[in-house]
Amino acid sequence: MRILFDTNVLVAAFLSGGSSYDVIEQAIHGQEIYYTTFIIAEFRRVFKDKFHYPGSIINEFVVFIEKFFIKGNTADVIENICRDPEDDQVLADGVINGVNVIITGDKDLLDLKTHKGIRIIHPNEYWNL
Repeated sequence: MRILFDTNVLVAAFLSGGSSYDVIEQAIHGQEIYYTTFIIAEFRRVFKDKFHYPGSIINEFVVFIEKFFIKGNTADVIENICRDPEDDQVLADGVINGVNVIITGDKDLLDLKTHKGIRIIHPNEYWNL
């Protein structure tokens, strides 16, 4: 199964561990996990601007992602589906990389449930796949 984790799940996993970390750890061992340059840029921005992490720590997080995830493509063409353009980018990146599942904590994305054949689920739903 091909999975794209939304930035909010990655941030939660690296910030506090918990269920988001558990899902990522399990997925690493049995799934194809994708990341995109858009998600990495957003991840860096959140840790720098919101949580004031130093660049060296953020870089360590990114190295982990790059080591265990597959680098996917960032979509150039983005449909206007959600009220947040960043959510639209996540959807477009999921489509262009042929993922089966997007795992997110974002309510707007979760409300969609599916998009072009991609299931959109909360991290806690991973265990039911």
